Amino acid sequence: VIARALISNPKILLLDEATSALDYTSERIVQDALDNAKQGRTTIVVAHRLSTIRNADIIIGLNDGQIVEYGTHDELMENKGLYYELVNEQGADEQYEPSSETDTKEETKIKQSYTRRLSTIRKKIRELNDSIEENEIDDTATSSFDDSAEKKQKKKWHWILTGSIASLLFGAIQPAFAYLYSGIYGSFVESNENKQKRLMNMFTLGIFFAGVVGALCQFIFDFAFGKSGEELTVRMRKLTFSSLLRQEMSYYNMEENSVDALSTRLSSDAAAIKGSTGIRIGILMQGFSALVVCFIIGFISGWKLTLVLSCFIPILFFSSKLKGQRQGNIGKTQDKDLYSEQGGKCASETIKNIRTVIALHQENYFINIYEQFFDQEFKKNMCHLYIRALGAAVANSLIFFILAVTFSYGSMLVQKGEMTFQNVYRISVVILNGVIKIGQATGKNAAYSKAKHAAMRILKLIKRTSQIDPCDDSGIILDNITGQIEYQNVYFRYPSRRNVQTLKDFSLTCMNNSSTALVGPSGSGKSTTIDLLQRFYDPLEGQILLDGYDIRTLNIKWFRSLIGLVQQEPVLFNISIRDNIAYGDNSREVSQDEIEKVAQIADIHDLIISLPEGYDTLCGNTGNQLSAGQKQRIAIARALIRSPNILLFDEATSALDNKSESKIQEVLENVRMNRTSLTIAHRLSTIQNSDKIIVIDKGQMKEEGTHNELLKSNGIYSKMVHSQNKSI
Repeated sequence: VIARALISNPKILLLDEATSALDYTSERIVQDALDNAKQGRTTIVVAHRLSTIRNADIIIGLNDGQIVEYGTHDELMENKGLYYELVNEQGADEQYEPSSETDTKEETKIKQSYTRRLSTIRKKIRELNDSIEENEIDDTATSSFDDSAEKKQKKKWHWILTGSIASLLFGAIQPAFAYLYSGIYGSFVESNENKQKRLMNMFTLGIFFAGVVGALCQFIFDFAFGKSGEELTVRMRKLTFSSLLRQEMSYYNMEENSVDALSTRLSSDAAAIKGSTGIRIGILMQGFSALVVCFIIGFISGWKLTLVLSCFIPILFFSSKLKGQRQGNIGKTQDKDLYSEQGGKCASETIKNIRTVIALHQENYFINIYEQFFDQEFKKNMCHLYIRALGAAVANSLIFFILAVTFSYGSMLVQKGEMTFQNVYRISVVILNGVIKIGQATGKNAAYSKAKHAAMRILKLIKRTSQIDPCDDSGIILDNITGQIEYQNVYFRYPSRRNVQTLKDFSLTCMNNSSTALVGPSGSGKSTTIDLLQRFYDPLEGQILLDGYDIRTLNIKWFRSLIGLVQQEPVLFNISIRDNIAYGDNSREVSQDEIEKVAQIADIHDLIISLPEGYDTLCGNTGNQLSAGQKQRIAIARALIRSPNILLFDEATSALDNKSESKIQEVLENVRMNRTSLTIAHRLSTIQNSDKIIVIDKGQMKEEGTHNELLKSNGIYSKMVHSQNKSI
């Protein structure tokens, strides 16, 4: 990110909490890079960690949107104002300063690690311009598509039956109308006026009756299949969404399963599947009944001419198929959907990060990337336009050839006395109407192709067996819980990074009702231990025990209900504060008294009731209507509403300023009483009172003990404390 900011050689450099999420060793390395980058530039720095702005030419203290003091570090310390208080709060708990120096070799290794990461990022950026690889569709899903799509409709068979009967009748009405229409022209040659008038009235009444029946059949057809199709869409959306929520976390780590791609599938695939059943079946039935009635009327009126004209039917089927195809086959439709997904992903990421895009002046760059996805789709479409154009040409011109043959051969039969002109005209009109209807029925392959591909993807997801199914009701439910957690010789690699050993022979025991803290460099595997404990993933080797039971044997819904999680950046929904807190326990109806009780424990109740709408106040999208400290306390209340036996804190205070951190830390100290807690922290002051502190590096436990014990050992933890004190 620093390199990206410097590539344009800016005159002004803005740093907004550039090191807040780093451990102190990593922070010092990045801070050195920032100090070098600031040389010869006007720089504005926003920071909670005051060590990062100590050498600034001028430090400005803000409170309630106003400047309350400014000056250098030394000047502000002498004034003993706001800045002085913040420095003292940040460094109050950091009193021990061991004499050992920071390991230079270790620092060098970390710098090399950052260099490798930077090269990896550059490689990924280059890969953005690579061609899109085709996704393979599961053959099992392909073969089972037709049966499965129809099975979903069995519950609404009466609507399909009604629509099918209406389709058959409506298809038969088309050639019947043509027969009546030709009869009117035939009545014109009748010399007897009374008979002519009687025939005219009869055929006119017949056409009127056919119109009424056709309108009724079309209404029933559209309503019946439309209703069944909409119900199918709703059911498929529900099945798709519930299937997504059943998948394990590794499923979402796959590149093809990004949030934007899954959202696109959920919204469009379920709707597209209607094209494979219902209305499509009805249209095919219309074409079939029209074809049957056409041949019945034709063979009655003149079997020889009808037999000759029937030779055009295979040509019509084939040309209509070519005309109706898009991209020729399902694989090409798959390409189209893949390009749409990738284009949607690019657009979504660009809009989400619009501030960064604008700040870097890269609007045209992302426009070009977005266009590239659809340029590739355009090029592939061009390859098939010739075939489609040929099919359209044959299908649309076939009517003229049919008329030419009809009147040419029909005139010969009339001259021979084998047919009358009225029957020749009747056959021509009937066959033409039948051809049009058949063309409509066979020309719907594009919608069917798209629907079939969408259905295969949905069915593939629905049939996918989740490796860790959160809805699984099997497993052991323990009667009495003490809350003791044990990691026994755990090995783990993330599925998306199988070449990186995240945890290696990791063992740890967290006694019940005790607090355990995990510290270590960024990327050492701390957060992975929490992921594994919540069964987002399962260890490759080893096991994790709760009160002596492997957590993989426990009922997963019951087990997760024992755990409360507070993250670095809490995720709140755009609903009321009351509902956000109640979301912590969806197994029952949470009362208002319970909500207020946990809010008081989390020290947020007084603030909530001071708001105009109190607990009905909307939190905004991802909680953006609240400050970081307020969101964090609501997240703590949400975690407590289920009365968890185990509390997990993953960098719960790292994104807060010192005052907010101090308040939140007091809350955390209170809520973890009489509970087993596991805390991950970079700010060592937040975990000094833990019953046990574990130092993790490269996926292995390096040190274990209390704060004072680890300081005396003069090891990694001692160096981290020294580094932190030195920066303060």
